[in-house]
Amino acid sequence: MTENIDVFGHNSIRVRTEKGAVYIDPFRINDTLNDAAFIMITHDHYDHFSPDDIDRVVGINTVLIVPEKMKKKADAVAGK
Repeated sequence: MTENIDVFGHNSIRVRTEKGAVYIDPFRINDTLNDAAFIMITHDHYDHFSPDDIDRVVGINTVLIVPEKMKKKADAVAGK
């Protein structure tokens, strides 16, 4: 069961599913994967909300899930 779970360090986690990957706080992602179905961000500290790392995992139809207070920041990243 845990073979589909990757921990990238600190709090960065990827869960691979048949419909795409779910990332929680992507940080220090070394490869450009662009396989995210969902990206969940817990808060806006640099090691939880990293626009560069989000860019490495985001796909065409990725849904970005963030706290309400981060909506403007998330919209700015999604609009790249």
